[in-house]
Amino acid sequence: GRGNAPEGAVVDQQLPESASVYQRSTHNRPKQKEQQVKVRLESVPAQPNLVVSFASSQTPLHDAVTVPVHLSDGEIYSIPPFRLENDFGTSDRGKMERLQIVGVGLPGLPDEILFDTDELAAAREGEEDILTDSEDEQESEEDFEEMMECDGLPPLKMKALTEGLSLRSINDKSRRSTIGENRGSIVTFQVAATHDMGNQLANGGNVRIRFRYRGPSPNPATEIWRKREVGLRIVRVKGPRISSLTFRSDLSWGSAYSELCKSLAEQRRRLEAVPKWETSRLKRRIDGATSGGVGINSDQSVSLNSIGSVAASQDETILNRVGMDQGVHVSGDEVVVLMAVANETNSTIVLSNRKGLVGGFEGSPMPTVRVTSGVSVKIPVVIQRIERIDENSEVADIAMELVSRTALHWESEPTEGEIAANKRVRQGRVRIPSRCLREIIDEHKSFSSRICKPPVAVRVSVGREESKSEMVLSPGAFVEAVAHVNIQDWIPSHVLSTCSITVEFCCARKDSGSKELSFEEENNTPYVWCGQIRRTVNASEAEDMGHRARVTFFQCGVFVVSACAKISGRGGLAEETWWAPHAETIKVEKENK
Repeated sequence: GRGNAPEGAVVDQQLPESASVYQRSTHNRPKQKEQQVKVRLESVPAQPNLVVSFASSQTPLHDAVTVPVHLSDGEIYSIPPFRLENDFGTSDRGKMERLQIVGVGLPGLPDEILFDTDELAAAREGEEDILTDSEDEQESEEDFEEMMECDGLPPLKMKALTEGLSLRSINDKSRRSTIGENRGSIVTFQVAATHDMGNQLANGGNVRIRFRYRGPSPNPATEIWRKREVGLRIVRVKGPRISSLTFRSDLSWGSAYSELCKSLAEQRRRLEAVPKWETSRLKRRIDGATSGGVGINSDQSVSLNSIGSVAASQDETILNRVGMDQGVHVSGDEVVVLMAVANETNSTIVLSNRKGLVGGFEGSPMPTVRVTSGVSVKIPVVIQRIERIDENSEVADIAMELVSRTALHWESEPTEGEIAANKRVRQGRVRIPSRCLREIIDEHKSFSSRICKPPVAVRVSVGREESKSEMVLSPGAFVEAVAHVNIQDWIPSHVLSTCSITVEFCCARKDSGSKELSFEEENNTPYVWCGQIRRTVNASEAEDMGHRARVTFFQCGVFVVSACAKISGRGGLAEETWWAPHAETIKVEKENK
């Protein structure tokens, strides 16, 4: 039966089973007729090619270039100017029709259009941001300064100085063969850092300048845009800073303020040396004035803890702190601040103030101050005291007011070698760190008394003629000193009801205590007060308080006579002393026979 088997069956038994089946090509199979793909070619006009280079170089910048920007807090950095040119291409017809310059990657800000050749777009951007239509460098710096006066803003701000930049200059073919400053169009960028920039930039930031441009369009519905980008790496460096503030109570170096304070302390020591029964009578008289005329017996006691709890429960704003801050001040409209400025840059800087003088006193102004590298200087600055209530009838922000009034502009002073090397001139603003200042104000509540308007106005006179700077007397003569104290109307009535005011006269020999004799010996016998030299009343009853006394001089010399108002509040726990802003000078000399 094997011989009768078909040959095909024998062959199938000899071949192994197939692991897979190869699919035959289907190109021979019948199929439906497919629609042929049509390719549409559209003609696009020749497009421009923007070439960006530094104004001092002919080498074009590629997109991967990064320009370092060295910035300190409050500094305005001017990037070397760029030249913008249009490469018209092989056809020489790639005309640029619109150009936009965009700041990209500014921390906390969206992409900002710094310049736009389209008139409508430029006008629209100008309405939204006034910084985009500045025409010169000085105006741009002023805009940056206004931006730096506020806190909590993004750490960086960029501006494009585009004077002379236009499509006409970029597309001008006649300038292509000229190598020099006039070839193409020049644009300069400025980057400003806020005063609290600190370490807000991670890894130098990712700030870029993007040039977006387009050429002719094939139809009104199509726009072909291209771009070039220049990266900026922000490098934080050291700059000048205000390291400390020192308040001077007197407005001039020769005002005998220290002598008057010593004499006042001597009078207080003599008062405390009065016998006990006299002291108790004086205490009852003072306490009677502070309690509205009701005397307190010596066997009655007042709990200091209860007084402290009442003081803590009330709102301790700058309006309610009258009579709470222990200190000695001058009741003038101005205050002197010794401001220490440390120059931590590598070059000499010049400080200036566009609102007026940098510092100095009357008769010796300081329009500018030159500070060498690595040096810290103390500048006397006379500023107006801050109103405790602003124009909106709200409690004033004394921190921002003080920061604004003490801010200075600085500019580096290059040497002859740096000028020859065309080294960049650094510039910016230096001011008090507002965050640090607010911490000081919160920690030291008496700060408001040093910088704000005084609660009282004190005036003293001795009958001197206005045309003379001093009064001349002979030994044995006397003068009558008159003091006037006015309480400011911004003090709340509930604060006045807890305060007492003591007006006290004081006299001292000028420049005393500097010789071999002590201060007490020099001021013990030259003069004698006649009458009551101090008077205490309730503050709520002393809207316009006056007092007078006589002083007789027995020795020759130059003396100063003044008066002060002592404000005691909240049970007398503290005492504010406010001197009259100007003391009367009296010269005692023998008459020539």
